[in-house]
Amino acid sequence: MISILQVFNQYLESGGEEVWVNEISGFSGNGFLVNDLRFLSSDWKRKDAPTRLIQARKVWDNPESRAKLREAVGLCRPDVLLFHNLIPVGSLGLYDEAARLGLPVVQYIHNFRPFSPSGTMWVRGRIHEGGLHGNPWPEVFGRAWESSFLKTLLVATYQSRLLREGSLASVRRWIAVSEFMREKFIEAGVPADRVVTLRHCWKSRGEPVPEPESGHYLFLGRLVPEKGIATMLDAWRLLEKRLGDACPRLVIAGSGPEEARVQQAATRMKNVVPVGFVAGEPKERLLRGCKALVAPSIWWEPLGLIVYESYDHGRPVLAARSGGLTETVTPGVTGFLHAPGDAEALAADVERMESLGHHGRAVMGAAGREWLAANACPKQWLESFTAILQAAAGDQRNQVFS
Repeated sequence: MISILQVFNQYLESGGEEVWVNEISGFSGNGFLVNDLRFLSSDWKRKDAPTRLIQARKVWDNPESRAKLREAVGLCRPDVLLFHNLIPVGSLGLYDEAARLGLPVVQYIHNFRPFSPSGTMWVRGRIHEGGLHGNPWPEVFGRAWESSFLKTLLVATYQSRLLREGSLASVRRWIAVSEFMREKFIEAGVPADRVVTLRHCWKSRGEPVPEPESGHYLFLGRLVPEKGIATMLDAWRLLEKRLGDACPRLVIAGSGPEEARVQQAATRMKNVVPVGFVAGEPKERLLRGCKALVAPSIWWEPLGLIVYESYDHGRPVLAARSGGLTETVTPGVTGFLHAPGDAEALAADVERMESLGHHGRAVMGAAGREWLAANACPKQWLESFTAILQAAAGDQRNQVFS
C-alpha cells in the first residue's frame, strides 16, 4: 500500500481546500495510507510571531518548516508527498526540500498558484490572466493578495523565482479539479503529461427526505466580490420590478467583505434575506427547502463543491458559465447557466426556473443526483487517485535508476 505525507498550510479562515484535505485524510487505508503535516497561518498572528521582515523572508524559505518536513518524513517514510497550499508558514522552500529528500511531489491544484500571487487572478472587479503568461503585475498593482501591494509583490517575486529556478521539478503530477483548470495550467507551461484531471468525489447522504419547497432561492458561500454578489443582487432588483409580489425570496447565507453590501440591499429589497454564516442543520434545512441554488461567480471557479451539495439534496443549480461550473451544471437538465456578470440573464433563468413549477424543478434535481452518482463516485475517485500516486512514485524510481 502506497504511503503519502499530506502537507497543508491552513488558512486563517476554513474553506473548500481545507475540507478536501480532511476528506483525503478520511480515505486513509483505502489503497493508500495518509499522514498529515499541517502548518497554521494563525501562528503568524500571535503575539510571539516572527516580525514582518522575518515573515517576508520565510515565505520563500522557512528553515523550521523544512525541519518539520524532514522529521515527518523520517517518522512515516512516505513514498509520495502530497502538497496543497504551502504559504505563508510552510514556505515555498518545501519544494526544494522535497528534492533534497529524493521524494516525488503530487501537487493539488485548488487555485491558480504558483502563477497567480493571489491564487485567484482577480483584480479590481475582473480577471487578469497575465500571471499565466509571466506577467503578475496587474495583480501586484491591484493589491490582489490581502489588499497589500508589498505582500502581493513579495509573493509574485518568489513565485517567479520558483518557476525560473526549476524548483518545481520535484512535482511529478499536478491534480486539476476540473478540465478547465488542467487546460489553464498547460497554457501556463506545465507539461501536459504531468497534469491530470480528477474532480472531487462526494459521499452521498442517501435519498433526500421529501420536503416541500420553502419558496426561496439560496446563495451559500463566502460573501466576496468574485462570487458575483453584485450580479445576484442586481438580478433580484430586476425580478422585484417585473414580478412584484410574485417575486421569490433570495436567502443569502455566508459572511465576508460583501456582507455590508448585502445587508444594505436587504433594507431596500423585501425579497432579499441575509442570514449570515450557517452550518449543520440550519444549512441542511435551507438546502432542502430551496427551489434552486444560485452560484453566480464572476471569477474562474476551479470546480464549485456547492453544486455537489445542491445535487445531493435534489435541488437544481443556477450558475455562471465560469470555470469548472460549466463541467458540473448541464443547461436545461440539472439547471441553467448564464454569462458571468449578466444580471439580466440570471433574472431570466430564475423566471425560467419558476415557470417549471415544483415538478419540473424536482426532475432537474433528480437529474443532478444522477450526475453526482455517475461523476463523483468515491470508489472511482479512489482508484484514479491511487493510480496517480503510483505513477508519480514510478516516475521518481525511473528517474533514479535510469
